[in-house]
Order: sequence, then structure tokens, then C-alpha cells
Amino acid sequence: MDSSLAIETVGLTKRFGSSMAVDGLSFGVQTGEIFGFMGHNGAGKTTTLKLLLGLLRPTAGRGRVLGYDIVGDSLSVRRVCGFLPGDFGLPKELTARRFLRYVGAMYGACGRPLEQQIGELLARFGLEGVADQRLGEFSSGMAQKVGLAQALLPEPRVLLLDEPTSGLDPLGRQDLLELLRKLASEDGVTVLFSTHILSDVEQLCERAAVLHKGRLIATGVIDDLKRCHGVNRMDDLYLELVKGNS
Repeated sequence: MDSSLAIETVGLTKRFGSSMAVDGLSFGVQTGEIFGFMGHNGAGKTTTLKLLLGLLRPTAGRGRVLGYDIVGDSLSVRRVCGFLPGDFGLPKELTARRFLRYVGAMYGACGRPLEQQIGELLARFGLEGVADQRLGEFSSGMAQKVGLAQALLPEPRVLLLDEPTSGLDPLGRQDLLELLRKLASEDGVTVLFSTHILSDVEQLCERAAVLHKGRLIATGVIDDLKRCHGVNRMDDLYLELVKGNS
């Protein structure tokens, strides 16, 4: 395996009974890169993210995040990663501020430094005015912003996001994409995000991977993939790849 890569998998496989969820994935993500993970619902994107975090144990294959083995050293992997799951749920009785304090405490943060960090994250996502409202009163877009804030609390070196723009309005979506650009370009954070919103990948990523029925059917520089398949639009590229592998 290539120790220079922030994320690398070789033959990563996950089977649930007779169902193959992830089938022999091999790909790598450079440090500081924003890498798009495209595929329809059920393609294996979420399972792959959970395998990388050590939340699921692979049936076969290997993976490393910042050099840490996803099976043998999964605790170290989680220490350097921020994660936003697609099925992220919030405790409705807590306020946004109290929830972020709770998450920060789990990472061992406390006191004035934590309060300052929470204040900065609330401001970054435009949540200062609702910071002391109960999360049960939040819209889906506001809840998604809180989820993103908690993913950034540990100041991660790797950010794994599952459908991060889900529930966001167009302005919120553009704000998030710009935030991810800054995290990668200014802070060197490696971002791997799964999505079926192809325009997000086209705006953010130079390279991407396409999953279909648990298999990696294409990976590489997006412009090269378009050229290879004779298309100009991301939608056409995706449809061409899926059609050729159905």
C-alpha cells in the first residue's frame, strides 16, 4: 500500500449474508484532496465510509487512513477523522450549543477553548441566533448544519461526509461547498464525500469514483473520464458509466 496517500483501500469487500454490499474496492485519496464518491442509493457508498471508520469490519481486503489500519487501529482512525453520517440524528431535547458541548466533551475538550470553538462553528454556519433553541425545533437544513459543525469539532485531518448537502437550500449548499474548498486548500484537510448530486462533485473535485452495485466502475480525473467517454456533462458521464456496467 502507498503510505503517501491519506486514504487507500485494496480489494475492500463487505458482504452481509448473501448480499455483496462492497465488492473489491481499490482506490486512493491524496492528502488535502476533495474526492467525490458518486453512486445511486444502495450503491455501497455509506458502507464504504463505515468500513473506513472501523464501524464495520471488512469481509476481505485492506484499508488505511493516514497510515492507520482500519481494522487493527480503528481507534486511531476515528481520532483523526470527522464524520457526518447520512442518517444523522440529533437529540431533540438539547439545544445546538449544549449538543456541541456534549460532542466536544467526548473528544476531551472543555472550558473556554471549547466554548470559543463552538462559537466559531456556530458563526461559520450562521447558527448564532438559534444556538440556544432546542434541536427538535430545527428545520432539516439547520439540523444538517449542526451535523457538519460536530464533524468539525475534533479539528479532523480527514473529513468523511455522507450526502453532506442533503436538506440544504441553494445558498446553504454553496456555503458548504466553499467551506470544504477552504478546509482542503488552506488547512490541508482531506475530504471524501459521497453524493448522488453530481453537480457538487463537478464543482468541488478534480478526481472522483463511481460506484454501482457495490463495485467501482470508474475512478480518475473527471475531465479525463469525460473525454474518454465522449461526453461534456457530468450527468451524461454518470449515465454512460452505469449503462455500460448494468
